[in-house]
Formats: sequence, structure tokens, C-alpha cells
Amino acid sequence: MAASPVVAEVDLSGRGRLAGHLRVPQSRDDSGWGTILVPIVVVANGTGPTVLLTAGNHGDEYEGQVALLDLARSLDPAQVQGRVILLPAMHYPACAAGKRLSPLDGRDFNRCFPGDPFGGFAASLAHFVDSVLLPLCEFQMDLHSGGTGMDIVPSAVGHVLDDLEMQARTLAMADSFGAPVTLLLREVNAGPTLLAAAESRGIVALSSELGGGGRLNPRNLAITKRGVRNLLRHAGVLEGAPEPGDHGPSRRMTVPDLGHYVFAPMDGIWEATNQLGATVADGAPAGLLHRIEDPLAPPIPLSYREAGLLWCVRHAGRVKAGDPVAVIARDL
Repeated sequence: MAASPVVAEVDLSGRGRLAGHLRVPQSRDDSGWGTILVPIVVVANGTGPTVLLTAGNHGDEYEGQVALLDLARSLDPAQVQGRVILLPAMHYPACAAGKRLSPLDGRDFNRCFPGDPFGGFAASLAHFVDSVLLPLCEFQMDLHSGGTGMDIVPSAVGHVLDDLEMQARTLAMADSFGAPVTLLLREVNAGPTLLAAAESRGIVALSSELGGGGRLNPRNLAITKRGVRNLLRHAGVLEGAPEPGDHGPSRRMTVPDLGHYVFAPMDGIWEATNQLGATVADGAPAGLLHRIEDPLAPPIPLSYREAGLLWCVRHAGRVKAGDPVAVIARDL
């Protein structure tokens, strides 16, 4: 594989607390040798595993970004055994713009893995994360929420895996995070994600969904801050056992297939029947899709196709054909 053109201006093998940037080439009309700086922090001491924690994969997902900024400032190197690599605003252009997609090229960074060293900003940064950072790690977690479009019950999320031993290790790591839900997900287009890239390298890896709605929810932020430290305890980087949340043990659940999704059949305004976190029945009304293009037509009713927890709901009112408006999780 070709070497990465991305330059790490921090010593990845250093000790203590080291803060710097990844310098990612981005040629422009007025700056042929231009670069974009992506913040990176390394906290390392003693001997132990390496944990890569990332946030800002999508720029409109805030709990992870703020939690990793807090961790970067507060994690005491003297208490660390191993190494923690933090990318609190991994897809920096999207984070600066507060958008899911890149303002540079419209790319979804979490659909760019394993990347291409010469494929433009997003692809070259994904290639660096995949080819340089992931091989250093034993554990990895990419912090997400529902962004501006969705709202989701706070969850540590892993993929449904064929390797049962790796599945068990993933579930144990997710349980330690301590979100209200530990979820195994079969998601739409999972192949080019960071989580899939980490899994392909044999790394115990997680994603998450920690709220959404385009806002920073204080309760979900508290869950995230506690969760990242719990994960470091689980990995052995910090001493002690993971701390439980006030919601009790994490509930193990799954979204095993697309039959647990409710998709909008056409453009419209979505009126949901239930609030996030409700228990719903198979065949029960999910909501109504209103079409402003045909003012005399009745709204289109949509129903759930599975029973379980209303784990994810559409937050934005306006939807397009093919958008999910609800996702149901069932107990694992």
C-alpha cells in the first residue's frame, strides 16, 4: 500500500500528554501546497495497550467531540498504563461547519474507509487512520450520535459479526461503556465505515449512537464522558472497574436486519406516533407522512414491522423518499 501523504506533527510513540495536528494536503486555487490541520492528542505512560478514540467523524454529532476534548485535558498521564490516541474532531472541515458531510467535496467521511492516499482530503485522511493509526491499536471506539437528522437512545454499538469470539469481546467492551443500551447493529452500507475497517484488522472496536437532534444533550454528554473512561478501565489503561450509570446495567439489544427499519416511501413531512424509547408492537401505527404537493390527499400511514424498543426516530420533520423514520431494536 502506498505511504500516506498525511504528516503527524506529534510523536505517536512519545510519553506524557502530547498535542498537535495531522497535516492533511488540500490543494486550492490560491494555495497549491495548502494543508488542513486535524487536532490529535496522545496521552501515554508505562506499558499497556493502545486505545484509539475518535469523534467528529460527522461534524454535526457533538457529544463525542466534547467528551474527547474533556478527556484530552483531564486524563492524567501518570494514571495511564499504555497509550490513548484522541481525534476529537476527526473530520475537521465537517466539524468546523457543523455538518455531517464535508464542505470540501460533499463526502461522508464514514463511507471513505479504507481510504486512498491520493483520493482527496477525506480519502487520504481515512487512509492514514486505517494504515497508520489502526495498526497501533488493540481497542478502538468511534463516537457518533444521530446528528441533525435522527435522535437515538444512547448506545454503545457493534456490528453483527460472524466471528463469535470477537463478537463476545465486542459485547464485553460495549457493556463496559455503560450506555443504557448495548446494541448489535446490521446497518445500511456498513462496509466502508471506520468500524468495519477496525474489525477487518482484528481490533476490538465499537461505534456508538449517543443522542442527536443537532444539539448537545447534557445527560447524553454525561453518559459519553463516563463511558470513554469506562472503556479505558476495561482495556486496562486506567485502574479500576467501569462505573455504572444511574440507568442500571446496559440492556443488550440488536437491530438484526432492515426489517426493523421504517422507511419513508416518498417525500413529505413526518408525524411520528411515539416518542423515542417507547415500546411498540408489530403492525402498530408508526406515524403519518404528509405530502404538501397534494393538499387534498390524505396523509400516508406507516406501520412498524417489528415489535420492540423505538431505538431511533427521525428528528428533522422533512423527509425524502428512502429516509428511515424509525428503527426498532429488540432484546438480544
